[in-house]
Amino acid sequence: MKKIILLFYLIALPIFAQEEYTYNFKNSDSLDAYIERYELPFQEEDIYITKDFENSFRPYSESKFLRSPRIYVFNAEGQFLESINNITSEKKLANFKKIRKRPEKNEPSLDFWTSKIVHYKTGNDYEDPKNYDYTFVVNWDLIESEQTEQLIEIYSEWYNVLLRQKAKGENIQIILLNIDLQERWELSPYMRKFVLENVNRSWGE
Repeated sequence: MKKIILLFYLIALPIFAQEEYTYNFKNSDSLDAYIERYELPFQEEDIYITKDFENSFRPYSESKFLRSPRIYVFNAEGQFLESINNITSEKKLANFKKIRKRPEKNEPSLDFWTSKIVHYKTGNDYEDPKNYDYTFVVNWDLIESEQTEQLIEIYSEWYNVLLRQKAKGENIQIILLNIDLQERWELSPYMRKFVLENVNRSWGE
């Protein structure tokens, strides 16, 4: 029964997966190498990962938020406003007046996200006492596929636009959330094998 439940959560992985791609566990070195290889403009202090499998990665899957590339936007009260994809992103990130103002009903607040993430290198919990007009959670992953070039362009454009907004004085926070499977979870050998087999099988079908 546990295997069936875990498989259900694992199938909601990045939208750009390809049959030839093999999922594996990542670590900070993996992320750094990917960022360097593709010259992503990401700043280290903005990069986070899910802190564990059972209480972090799994709830993201359950809530259908484990998608990439995708931006999730929250207001100053931490209420979820909307998700933005690559079609609508440029106008909304360049002009916050176009962002939805009324919170979405029955969607998790920002606390749901920040309670489940840690810094990708230090492993420290997300802690930021500042209040921001908007918080942007940018989901990204290390997929290698036919769409990699397009993905890198999307990630870079989103982040650069948000950085320009900060430079202009906008009171915003950016969280670059890597949604790959993580070595830091320290799963047992049995669970590692089970997770990898089921993730890769689900995308090979």
